[in-house]
Amino acid sequence: MNHTDDNYQGRLRPYSRKELVAAYTDGYLSPRAGAAWLQRELTSYPGLMDTLRQLGYTPRARQFTRAQVRAIFDAIGPP
Repeated sequence: MNHTDDNYQGRLRPYSRKELVAAYTDGYLSPRAGAAWLQRELTSYPGLMDTLRQLGYTPRARQFTRAQVRAIFDAIGPP
């Protein structure tokens, strides 16, 4: 699924890991559980990690770029 910026209603911007977890989980997870949840989500969608790596993602990165967030939204759907 490929969306345009308009489909994301202004939510397409750089996010920190913490912000992205909070957006998807409504802040109900602890930081440790949130990090584990995000890692499971990113690896459970076929091809998403490859796409993120091509866009410069590294496992130690604390910030997702706008392009990386678009790839996440395209795979998982927006929060």
